Amino acid sequence: MSVETRYFCNGTDQAVVTEEQYNQGLTKCGNESCSMYGQPFEKGLYCTTCQKRIAEDEQGEHQH
Repeated sequence: MSVETRYFCNGTDQAVVTEEQYNQGLTKCGNESCSMYGQPFEKGLYCTTCQKRIAEDEQGEHQH
C-alpha cells in the first residue's frame, strides 16, 4: 500500500490532484460545471492501491 498526500475537490466532480500538480499551481477547481468551481482543493491522504481518499486516523489500519 502506498499513501500519498493529494488535494481533493469536495464538489460534484470529485477531482483528485497530485502534490506535484498542486505545487505547479493547480490549487482550485477549474471545472465550470462543478458545484465547487473556483474553490480551493482540500489537502488529504490518498491510497494509491485502492485509489480512494482515506482519513488520517485510518492510515495506520488501512490494509489490503
